[in-house]
Amino acid sequence: MTHTPRAYQARAVDEAVSALQQHHRVILTLPTGAGKSIVGHWIGQRAASNPLWIAPRREIVDQLQGRAVTIQSLLGGDRPEADLLIYDECHHAGVSAPAWFAVAEHYPNILGLTATPERATGEPMGDLFNHLIVGATYSELIRDGYLLEPRVVRPGEELEGLAQAPAKAWRALAGERQGFAFFGRVELAEKFAKSMNSALFRVAEVVTGETPKQERAEIMDRFKLGDVKILASVGTMTEGVDVPRAEVAMVARGCQHAGAWLQMVGRVLRPSPGKDRPLVIDLAGVSHRLGLPHEDRIYSLEGQAIRRRDAEAIQQCAECGAVYAPAPCCPECGAVPVPKPASIRVWNVALEEIGAEHLAELTPDQRGKLTWKQKMMDDDAARLAWLRKKAKHPGHAAAMHASMFGRPMPRAWWGALKRGR
Repeated sequence: MTHTPRAYQARAVDEAVSALQQHHRVILTLPTGAGKSIVGHWIGQRAASNPLWIAPRREIVDQLQGRAVTIQSLLGGDRPEADLLIYDECHHAGVSAPAWFAVAEHYPNILGLTATPERATGEPMGDLFNHLIVGATYSELIRDGYLLEPRVVRPGEELEGLAQAPAKAWRALAGERQGFAFFGRVELAEKFAKSMNSALFRVAEVVTGETPKQERAEIMDRFKLGDVKILASVGTMTEGVDVPRAEVAMVARGCQHAGAWLQMVGRVLRPSPGKDRPLVIDLAGVSHRLGLPHEDRIYSLEGQAIRRRDAEAIQQCAECGAVYAPAPCCPECGAVPVPKPASIRVWNVALEEIGAEHLAELTPDQRGKLTWKQKMMDDDAARLAWLRKKAKHPGHAAAMHASMFGRPMPRAWWGALKRGR
């Protein structure tokens, strides 16, 4: 496979190769559509003589002419020799699972690739990786024409349900454009597809995690050819699906964490001939909390894994519902926003003080455990000594630390725990 690296790809390769030499456990994050798999291939060529891929899709590794292993076989104890383990879609790594730490101990260098460096639970990945590289930002890729800025339509606030019936919203906003509809429940996806299909034309297909592999492949082939206009997805199609011609992503479900939101809407940001602006229909209004699909974000291996840079710099048109960066008028319909007077809602509820009497409500045993835990959180040396005494090995210590104290064990302690045995 021969490609000429784009400027941001060459920069990401240089940074990752250098970081692996120093940190050995590195995550590279690139937005969906930025080519992270080929970038990972180039890194493997420069940073290792015998790289090994963990890849959710076998065809990627075949295209890149690389060796691959399944997640299940690695966790089951199969350890093919390699000087670099490349984990595509690494956000699937388990949370503080001892088996994962055993894998990490076996390989000298690990490169994680993902568009969203957080787990499905929203937790960061600092227990498995100790260095994070942002290979490119959304604004950079949109500016250079590698991604498209979407039009976003949503209700005026985040809802517990949906602003409109999905079929009604698709017909009104998307028309006959091709795209994805994401649902949280199978029955809703099936109801939507039934409403969109007619006796003569079947334009929508439902794909779930239970759809047989062969049937899913056939549906995807028809979707890529344009014979299927809408893929109604439940728990799938949120990553590893590359159909640049798709123009619409309708999210007809709630979403707790940024990772899942960005994976879904990222399906339609790639450019394609004749494609102007992709459309994102946010029926639950989750973008109020999680941000627009193309916002630049801050990523971290500790604390909040993905957070917004500026949650306030967004306006929504009261006339057409379009969401856009601050401007004198709506870029979609030209309506001029009317400023709302600032107000503070006063609830008139009683206030109560929380202090020593709160501890009095606890049993002596509960008070003792709470006080011990608070002291340990402030004393690294004491926590390390406790782990030396209690843990069987460094991986076990990392799992105990995350479970007891709610945060990853410092990476430097791995060596300290090894030396102490």
